[in-house]
Amino acid sequence: ALFLSSLEIEKIQKGEPTKKDEEENYLDLFSHKNMKLKERVLIPVKQYPKFNFVGKILGPQGNTIKRLQEETGAKISVLGKGSMRDKTKEEELRKGGDPKYAHLNMDLHVFIEVFGPPCEAYALMAHAMEEVKKFLVPDMMDDICQEQFLELSYLNGVPEPNRGRGVPGRGRGAAPPPPVPRGRGVGPPPPPPPPPPRGALVRGAAARGALARGATLARGVPPPPA
Repeated sequence: ALFLSSLEIEKIQKGEPTKKDEEENYLDLFSHKNMKLKERVLIPVKQYPKFNFVGKILGPQGNTIKRLQEETGAKISVLGKGSMRDKTKEEELRKGGDPKYAHLNMDLHVFIEVFGPPCEAYALMAHAMEEVKKFLVPDMMDDICQEQFLELSYLNGVPEPNRGRGVPGRGRGAAPPPPVPRGRGVGPPPPPPPPPPRGALVRGAAARGALARGATLARGVPPPPA
């Protein structure tokens, strides 16, 4: 009986459901009362021991996991053996017996918590697990890692590639492109016609030496040669 009591106390300290909670675990889908869901997602470090899953999940300065929490609406943390950067400190806390650090005795995992009405809570949990799953792929060339490399370069003060001095960048202050005519079959305006060759007669212009209609010759002025 003493052993069972200690086991129940340990479950309460870890936030795990007790036997009484399991017996009364019914869901009212029409209830608007918020509930808390918690899941531990295993990180495949045993299958891929050389891949840095913790770094991929946390991201530069912890920015990736912050954005992941904002996008999913869930509280996400990396727990378990190997979750701390300082391994000496982790070993001390593991041996200290503090219930707060009891997770250090577990396998490395992602701890997901969501809070909301039943249907919404399970939908949030499913969405969070789908997003976390993308970070458990041991690929350094995927979109997640490539974006983290660019972010790390930016944080270290390295300029973006193909951005030379004096070249306007994208965004505010850049010159807009020239307008493009819209509509079916609408193309650019036709080029102006070439100038007439020298000495050619232009339509509507009087020939050299010709008398304009209605004009009279001045007295004493000989007519122009034919």
